[in-house]
Amino acid sequence: MKETPPILIDITMTAVRRPEILKRTLHSFYKNLFHPIIDQCRLIINIDPVGEDIPSYNMDSIVSGYFRRYAINLPMTAHFPTAFCWTWNKATAPWVFHLEDDWELLEFIDIGALIHVMKKHRNLASLRLPFFNSTSDEMKNWNLHFPWNGEYFECPDNLKQAAGFAGHPSLLRGEFVRNCAPLLRLDLNPEKQFHEGNPDLLMEVMKWDYGVWGRPNHPRM
Repeated sequence: MKETPPILIDITMTAVRRPEILKRTLHSFYKNLFHPIIDQCRLIINIDPVGEDIPSYNMDSIVSGYFRRYAINLPMTAHFPTAFCWTWNKATAPWVFHLEDDWELLEFIDIGALIHVMKKHRNLASLRLPFFNSTSDEMKNWNLHFPWNGEYFECPDNLKQAAGFAGHPSLLRGEFVRNCAPLLRLDLNPEKQFHEGNPDLLMEVMKWDYGVWGRPNHPRM
């Protein structure tokens, strides 16, 4: 018999009935991020009943093709805030990887290196993967700029509310997720709440530091 390792990372995912897109997303992240520690990962996925004209349970075989450990929710009605909250409230692992169902990871990233940096910087709530190209000393995030601090691109204090958290694929500290989950409202877009409209959540957001993973002079990942 083989002892089951403890869950190191919960992957929280909101999805809809788009099997080929889900397969492409899971394959790229399995190959380029999770494969070395897949036995220590659990996927927590909500599949809302919109998209292709298929039963939601048809998506289960795609999930089980990549993850031995997973929790899946198949609601009868679609509601993004409810889906988001369900996944975050189920997360119990020390680390949480936030991932929606329509991203593709373009190159290998050492998940252990991200965890190492977050262990070193204990107030760092999030390291998201780069959607923008970097220069020698900064990375653009929309129209904002994060400077390189020698380890990652650091969100300045004055930009925490505007761009500290984003719904892009990100490694999150489990404590941060568990502090935020009970504060999320079901009547607001869950991603926008981290920036405005939910004072209690924003108060929690402002306690933490944020960054973007990557290297100087490197294209988006």
